[in-house]
Amino acid sequence: MRPTFLFSRAALLLILCSASALAQVAAPTSPAKPATGAAASDPAPVKIRPMRDPALYKTEVILLSQGDAERRSATARGLAQVVIKLTGNVGAPTNPVIRRAMSTAQAYVSDAKTETASSDAEGNTAVGGVPVYKTQMTLSYDPVAVDALIAGAGLRYWTGVRPKPMLWLAIDDGRGPRLVTGQQLNVVRPLAQRGLERGLRFLLPAGSAIEQAAVPSVLALNAPAMQVLSARYNNDAQLVGKVYRSGGGWTGDWVLSQGGAELARWSLSDPDARRVIASGADPAADAIAKRDSVYLDIGPAGSYMIDIAGVQTQADFVRLMAYLQRLAIVKRVTAVEATADHLRLQLDLGLGLKGFRMIVDTDDTLQPMGETTSVNADGSPGASVPRYGLK
Repeated sequence: MRPTFLFSRAALLLILCSASALAQVAAPTSPAKPATGAAASDPAPVKIRPMRDPALYKTEVILLSQGDAERRSATARGLAQVVIKLTGNVGAPTNPVIRRAMSTAQAYVSDAKTETASSDAEGNTAVGGVPVYKTQMTLSYDPVAVDALIAGAGLRYWTGVRPKPMLWLAIDDGRGPRLVTGQQLNVVRPLAQRGLERGLRFLLPAGSAIEQAAVPSVLALNAPAMQVLSARYNNDAQLVGKVYRSGGGWTGDWVLSQGGAELARWSLSDPDARRVIASGADPAADAIAKRDSVYLDIGPAGSYMIDIAGVQTQADFVRLMAYLQRLAIVKRVTAVEATADHLRLQLDLGLGLKGFRMIVDTDDTLQPMGETTSVNADGSPGASVPRYGLK
């Protein structure tokens, strides 16, 4: 059980170690006009184009031991984290196709590095407390293979071009509300960390006199009023929240808006202040992902024929079948015909041949060799069948 977190002046001025990696301090620019009128209340629908952000395909996992089994487990945990960031769906790892891919998660890894460092009980590296040495594994996953996996699972893809909401947060520990600014990054560490896990970054205000004077608007969750200040940072997305003592614990009230339109509003009460602060991240990510996620166009699921050349021995056949059966997007493999030239297979796929080709290109087992034109019973040309060579 996590210890109850009670705010004090010291807690609000925690050491800023590593916090810059979690949240960013925005730099104000020349004031911009906020959205008004119809443009603010009824923004024109925008067709979302899926675009990749390479950073979303990377993650960090703590190794619980140095054994091979733990490294395989860590790779699977990392793949789950990346899929959550790319889909905006925390339930994505329970999808049958994604779950099946976990056993072969190493096949999706493009780079892996390990590093051992010490940290205290709060996770601060070599700051206070008794150092605890942990081995961290930094994993990068192949974008093409992961995208095909997501599409094959029937999941939506959250485009990599995402807003970075301004975070207007006022905290009242019983001694009066205070605006959290770039000088108190560690205060919002729980929210920022959870945001990173969801693939969403937040920006903090500099804390100018004008912004400090806007605390009443923050407490009132007056998003239109705060939009004027967000516009000073050339930002039209904002998360306005207040965290305050309530009964024996804490309560957080939040409202997310962009372009003058409210996207979501929610509240949470909990004895742990850190959990209440962190509660701003998940609903914000859910709302933005729901709006900005799309299905990737890599062909419809179905049954497809392919030809495989180079299957000369029983060992070749076993290796080919093992490879196809470990692909999460392959539901069934049926041998249709075998000739001296090729082996024809029928594949039941969770996506189209375009997606299958994307995954094959990331591996070193099959090599595309163009297409074979089949012949109908009457001797006329039939459909074209993709041809691959077993390496």
